Amino acid sequence: MRLGTVCSGIGAPEIAFDTKPLWVSEIEKFPSAVLAHHYPDVPNLGDFTTDEAIEHMVSNPPDVFVGGTPCQAFSVAGKRQSLDDDRGNLTLVFTEVWHLLRAAGTKYCVWENVPGVLSTKDNAFGCFLASMVGAEHPLTVDGRW
Repeated sequence: MRLGTVCSGIGAPEIAFDTKPLWVSEIEKFPSAVLAHHYPDVPNLGDFTTDEAIEHMVSNPPDVFVGGTPCQAFSVAGKRQSLDDDRGNLTLVFTEVWHLLRAAGTKYCVWENVPGVLSTKDNAFGCFLASMVGAEHPLTVDGRW
């Protein structure tokens, strides 16, 4: 199975899937060094929101698109600014990339985050799910998650 990851961290999805990724996308120095050590011939696209990174991803679509966008915006240990935090908004950029990859042939998507994303005041998880499936309005269950 071909894998591509964003907000790749130190490569846990690659270990879980037991595969070398087509590409990774990580901006932090230490995780990037770990990825380069384990996968020296795999391109690290850096910031996954750039046109160059997106073009590379779409030109090299994986079977599975995986990402663990930053959790600080949703974590109960943080300020819980949710989608008002730039890091929280990366979840919505993730969904835009998913739609492009899906059109290019990617079949599966795995997104990982903290439990706090389910209980934000702005229904961030409902917004995320709606964006993933192309719904016009945030999704809810009994008005919340």
